[in-house]
Amino acid sequence: MRKCLMMGALLVAGAAYGQDADTSTPDVTAPADYGTTPVAAASPGTSGGEHDYISILGTYVYVDKDRGTTRHGYGGSAIYGHLFNDYLSLEFAPTITVFEHGKGKGTDFYEEGGSIDLAYAFLGRSQHALNPFILAGIGGAHEEVLPDSGKKATFLADAGAGFVTRPLFYGVALRAEGRYLYDFYHEFHGSGFGDIRGSIGIEIPLGLVEHSVVAAPEPVKIVETKEVVRPWIDSDGDGVDDEHDKCPGTPKGLKVDSDGCVIPGQVIVLRGVTFEFNKTRVQPNAEAVLDGVLPAFTGQSNLRVEIAGHTDSIGSVAYNQKLSQGRADAVRNYLISKGALPEQLRAVGYGKSQLLINPEKGDEDRELNRRVEFRVVEK
Repeated sequence: MRKCLMMGALLVAGAAYGQDADTSTPDVTAPADYGTTPVAAASPGTSGGEHDYISILGTYVYVDKDRGTTRHGYGGSAIYGHLFNDYLSLEFAPTITVFEHGKGKGTDFYEEGGSIDLAYAFLGRSQHALNPFILAGIGGAHEEVLPDSGKKATFLADAGAGFVTRPLFYGVALRAEGRYLYDFYHEFHGSGFGDIRGSIGIEIPLGLVEHSVVAAPEPVKIVETKEVVRPWIDSDGDGVDDEHDKCPGTPKGLKVDSDGCVIPGQVIVLRGVTFEFNKTRVQPNAEAVLDGVLPAFTGQSNLRVEIAGHTDSIGSVAYNQKLSQGRADAVRNYLISKGALPEQLRAVGYGKSQLLINPEKGDEDRELNRRVEFRVVEK
């Protein structure tokens, strides 16, 4: 009875210690839905360097027949472990074992001892459902080996394997293991004892239970890009917008290519360019018309134009030739004075040689024949 009470006291003390260690710090774990996992040395799914833990295990022992007891025993252990990293840990395992002597055969035998073991987790302390490990170590015990032989000290060695589950609640995991325990008590007398021990219990993290928080991703900023549509502007009305027009200022009525430059070979009449009777001086109303075509020369330096002067049929050929040449020269000189280059313009008087209406039937016909033409020539 005394031995059973001692074993129970050891297990209760271990459990109380584990509870104290677990409740001495505030519970800072969070529900699994938030992606948190306590960082405890033996708690699967943790990854956080050095941590401590305890394991409280109940044990069934398959006893070596040479002990002279039944083949069945029981006991418990309270393991204190230190995790160096996610794979390797060192464990101190105090144990108590009762060897049943059999009904009616006297008091059961017992063994009090412990071992120091090095444990290696194959998968690390990860979030696997089962995390297997192996261990091996050495230890010692005080035990009753034979009836009435008294308490003796002995040297122990053990090796085994087991697994730890992922945390079930508050970092606490389930642990199960099997060990082969070799007792050297009779080794120097020809033999030792080899017991097989199976244990199951819980594993509890010690110290502050930290979080491995999966940070919520920063919200993606959606930048809306709007294409700014530039207004389509065609200042000279030639059908090519100003942004792509390489030859701005095209006079009204002239056709242009895809770059907005005037196509050679075209002729327009400068309506409104009139002169006093029998005079070559440009009148003010004509200046306004010429100012309208001036941007074609300042915007297109390679533009070449012939200013063609024409008269009506009244008068001699020589007179009308001279008059038309003078009027063409007057238009050319005016444009040059406003900024056109001299090489862009040539003045030619055609007199009455190129009448639009022939014969003339009145003043309206003669007015149409008296004209100044804008002729685009090859560059």
